[in-house]
Amino acid sequence: MKKLILVLFTSLGFISIFAQRVDLDRFNFTASFRDFPDDPLPAEYKTYNVRIEAAPSLGLGYSAANLENLISIEGLKKVTGTGHITIIAMLDDIVVEKTETIERVQVTKDKQNVEVKKSYFATEMTYSFSARATVYDYKGNTVISNHILYERGNKRTYKTNEYSNPVDAANNFNNKILDIKSNLSKQLVSSAISNLNSYLNSNYGYAIQKVNDIFWVLNNRRHPEYSEHQKAWNNFKGAIVLMSPDQALDKVKEKMKPVIAYYEKVKKIYTGSDKEAKKLRYASYYNLAKIYLYLDDPASAMREADALAMNDYDESDGRHLRAVAESLDEQLRKNNATSRHFPVVISSFQPPVK
Repeated sequence: MKKLILVLFTSLGFISIFAQRVDLDRFNFTASFRDFPDDPLPAEYKTYNVRIEAAPSLGLGYSAANLENLISIEGLKKVTGTGHITIIAMLDDIVVEKTETIERVQVTKDKQNVEVKKSYFATEMTYSFSARATVYDYKGNTVISNHILYERGNKRTYKTNEYSNPVDAANNFNNKILDIKSNLSKQLVSSAISNLNSYLNSNYGYAIQKVNDIFWVLNNRRHPEYSEHQKAWNNFKGAIVLMSPDQALDKVKEKMKPVIAYYEKVKKIYTGSDKEAKKLRYASYYNLAKIYLYLDDPASAMREADALAMNDYDESDGRHLRAVAESLDEQLRKNNATSRHFPVVISSFQPPVK
């Protein structure tokens, strides 16, 4: 009888422990905001124009105007006349540095295990290309001088198909050299313009970002916090879905208040030093840091990140979130802003009046 009672109490103990186990799962969500430029222009600079200068020898099958259409800085307005900034892209010619015949020897064995050598020949062309961009404003000030898009010193190679003799390889190359250079020109110019577009948007644009991220949510139905944790997650989803890069965060912040209040409550209830309490606090610190990051409140995000790092459970996440919050804080300060959510009405932007 005593053994039966002991087994019963032991079983109940295991059930109790299982019921209190903290199983945290990753729950995915999407958030959106407007990126700030790395090198912001003066606040009144809202327009730009583009000029492409391509070497005639490139033999491009489309006009410079078509290339100019590929440049688009998000958050600024492109104009045909003089903008607040003028972007000039200079695409130089392709220079053939040398051509040479390359031999590849293939060694096989016949049925008598005797080595059989066969040579294959190709023509290899070493070439270079250069492209750069300069940006100046309507007052004549240089904003960026000769930003390198392609470096002449960076040699590239083109290799033809292989042939059984060097004469065929050379003839094939000579017959197709114009097509080869034309195709290379299109590829290089397309890459240079793409590089320039990325550079301009990173430095001066206000690109809309849509990111996927995670929350840590308690997913053990037997835990007493399960239903409230799930409710907080659902409330969070209901708030974050209202987020728009073009609108202020007032509605989102209001909807987020009960979520923040719940995680703050959990931190105060589960204060123990056991692993399960630490995991619950971890989820609270982590989720709060994420909330404050997306509410553009880096100071509060840093506070939660620091607490997470000191919680003695996966402190590396705390250090990472602290770095993200610091980066956001610097970005807001650099752009003299308090939020990444604001309208950009490009149609209202006007070029400068000299």
